[in-house]
Amino acid sequence: MTLLSRAVSLLQTGDAVAARSLLLEAPETDQRDFLLGACAHALGEIPQAVQCFADALRRNPAHASAASALGSLYAGLGRKREAEALFRQTLTRVEDAQLRFNLAVMLEDRGDNAAALAEYSAVLRLAPGHYGARHNRAGLHAREQRLQDAADDYRELVRQHPEFTLPWHNLGELELGQGRYEEAERLLTEVLVREPVNGKACLSLAVAQAAQGLIAQSHASFERLKAMEPARWEEARARLNGRRGHDAGIDPRLLFLLRTFEHLGACDWRYWTRWGEVFRDFCHRPSDGDLIALAYPALLAPQSAAEQLALMTAIGRQIEAAAAPFKQTPTVGSAQPERLRIGYIGPLLERHVTGLNLRRFFAAHPPHSTEVFVISTGRPGNDPAWPSRIELRDGVNWIDCADQDDATIAARLCELRLDVLVDIATYSNDPRPEVIAARPAPVQVNWLGAPYTGGVSSYDYILSDAVTRPGNGWCSEAEVLMPGSYFVFSHVPEPPVAPPRASLGLPEQRFVFANLGTPVKISPDIFDRWMRILAACPDSVLWLLANSPACVLNLKREAEWRGIDPRRLLFVTRTNPVDHMARQGAADLFLDTPYITGHTTMAESLWAGTPGISVLGETFAGRVGGSLLQDAGLPELVAPDWDAFEALAIALYQDRPRLAALRERLASSRHQLHCVDVHGQAQRMEKAFRQMHERRVQGLPAADFAVDDLLS
Repeated sequence: MTLLSRAVSLLQTGDAVAARSLLLEAPETDQRDFLLGACAHALGEIPQAVQCFADALRRNPAHASAASALGSLYAGLGRKREAEALFRQTLTRVEDAQLRFNLAVMLEDRGDNAAALAEYSAVLRLAPGHYGARHNRAGLHAREQRLQDAADDYRELVRQHPEFTLPWHNLGELELGQGRYEEAERLLTEVLVREPVNGKACLSLAVAQAAQGLIAQSHASFERLKAMEPARWEEARARLNGRRGHDAGIDPRLLFLLRTFEHLGACDWRYWTRWGEVFRDFCHRPSDGDLIALAYPALLAPQSAAEQLALMTAIGRQIEAAAAPFKQTPTVGSAQPERLRIGYIGPLLERHVTGLNLRRFFAAHPPHSTEVFVISTGRPGNDPAWPSRIELRDGVNWIDCADQDDATIAARLCELRLDVLVDIATYSNDPRPEVIAARPAPVQVNWLGAPYTGGVSSYDYILSDAVTRPGNGWCSEAEVLMPGSYFVFSHVPEPPVAPPRASLGLPEQRFVFANLGTPVKISPDIFDRWMRILAACPDSVLWLLANSPACVLNLKREAEWRGIDPRRLLFVTRTNPVDHMARQGAADLFLDTPYITGHTTMAESLWAGTPGISVLGETFAGRVGGSLLQDAGLPELVAPDWDAFEALAIALYQDRPRLAALRERLASSRHQLHCVDVHGQAQRMEKAFRQMHERRVQGLPAADFAVDDLLS
C-alpha cells in the first residue's frame, strides 16, 4: 500500500493528524496537496485547507475534486463569486458531476433557478443516480409549480434510493397537494413505518385520509399526532377553528367536506357519494370548527331543507357568539315614517353577480317615500367589463366600509337609525355576518345573495315566493311571499341580441342544449341525465362553461365513460357579463341542475330568449329555476320529476315547432317577469318593509305574510 493509500485509510477512520504526517513524507503531487487540504479541513484549519487545495489546482488545473473542495470553502467564506468562477473555469477543462452539482447549488442559492435547473439536469445526464442533483431538482420543480416534473423526480429517487425516507415523504406531500390522496396515504404510511415519530408526516397522513372520507382512520392519525407532537396538533386544530370555531378536537369530516368541494369545482366526482353521506351526517351532528365555509357547499349536496336549516343554525350560533361583545341597541322609529330608511349591506357589490342583479334596483326605490343606504363591505371594483360604479350608486347613500372592523360597522349602522336592514350576502361571498348578528337595525331581512335561511334570530324575515319556498319549517325567519318572484334581475334594460353561432364556435344546424352556469353545480346524477338526453338526440351538442382545463378534461372523460363522443361537449370561457348573457340566446334549450338550480343563469337565459327546463327540488336553492320559469309564463317547462325532465328535453328536441312556439311566447312574456320589473319590485318590497316596520313599532313579533295581501 502506498503512502497516499495509507493516508486515505487514516482519513476515513478520522485520524487526520496521522494521515498528514504520512503525507508530508510523500513526493509533492497534486493528489498529495489535495489530501493535505482534506486533513487541514478535517482539523478545522480552514486557511491551510484553502492553501493546499489551491496548490493542488496549480499543479493540475483539471483536478475536479480539488476545485469542488476549494469552491465550497470559498462559498462558506462568503467568496461566492470566486467560487462560481472557479467551478466554471475548471469545468472548461474537465467534465465532473460533483463539480457541476456544486455550481448548481450555488446558482440556486442566489435565486437563479433556471440556471440551477439546467445544471442539475446536466449532472443527471452525467450521473443518473446522483441523489443530491435529483433531489434538489425536484425541489426546484415544486417551487416553480412544475408539479408533475417534481413528482417524476421524487418517484425516481424512491426507485433508485429506497433506503432514504425523505423522497418518500416529499413525494407524499406532493401527491397530497395534487389531490392524489390514495397514493399520498401509501407513501406517508411508509414514512411513518420508518420514522414513527415524524409529526409532519403524521399530520399529512391524517389529511390524506380525511380527504378520502376515511373519517375513523383520519381521527386515529390525528390522535396519534396529538400524542406525538401536541404543538403541531394544536396548530392544525387552531386552523380548523378559524375565527369562529371552538372545537376541542379536530373533526376530519370538516376537512373532507371542504377538500371535496374544491374538487367539485373541476367536476371531479370521485368522492361524490361519500360527500353526500358525510354532509348529511354533519348536518345532524355538527362539530364546532369554523363552519361558515360550509354554507355554500351545503347547497350542492343532496340534502333536505331541514338538514340545511340545522347546518345554518349551527353556523349562525357561532356568528352570534362572535358578535356578542359589540351587540347594539337600535332605535325604533315612528310607526308611519314619511321616508322609510332602508339599508342594504353586502360585499363584492361591484365585483360579483349580485351587484349585477342589483344594478338598477337601488335607484328604483321611490325617493319620496324611501331613503336608501348601501353599505359596501367589499373592495370597490375596477374591472371595466363590469357595470359602472356610478350606475350602481346612483340615487343612494353609498357607504364604503371595507377597511372597518365588524364592531365599527355595526356601531355606524346603528347611528344611521335605519328602519330596515337587508343582508344580501348572509354567509356567502366574503360576508360580514357578525355585523348583522350585532343587531344594528330593529328589523333585519335575509334576501337574494344566499338561497338559504340564516338559521338564527338575527334575521327577522326572509323574502321568498310561493314557488321557491320548499314548504313549512324550512327557515328560522318569518317568511314574506313576494308576488311572482322574490328575485331581482336588472343587468340590462332590454333583451340582448344573440351573436351568430359561428362566432361562438357553435354548429349552425345542430340542436344546442346549454348550461352556462358555474360547473360546480353539475353533479354526476344530472350529468348522467344530460348524457342520456344526448344519446337520445343524436344531432345535438351540450354547451357548457369551462372553469378550468381540469374541468373540461374531467367532463369530456365522464362523457366518454357514458358512451358519448366527448366532441359533443362544447365549452366557452368567461367573458364580460353583457356578452355572457347575450350569447345564451344562441342556445336552443337551457338544462337546469338539481341542487342549485339556475338563479342568475336561468334569468339570463330567459331574458336572452332561450327557454329552460327545470324541476322543483327539496330546498330553496333547488326551486328558484322553476319559480323563474313559472313567473315567465312557462309552467309546462317545470317538470314534475327528473325522469319527466329527461323526457321533456327529448320531446322538445324532436318537436321543433313546439319549441319555436315556446320561444315566441317567451319573447313577449319575459317583459312581464316580476324580477325584471325593478321599479315594481322596489315598490312591492317597500310595502313589505313598511309592514315589517309597523309590526316592530307595535311591539309585535315577526310573522309570515304575503305582499299580495298588502296590495289588495
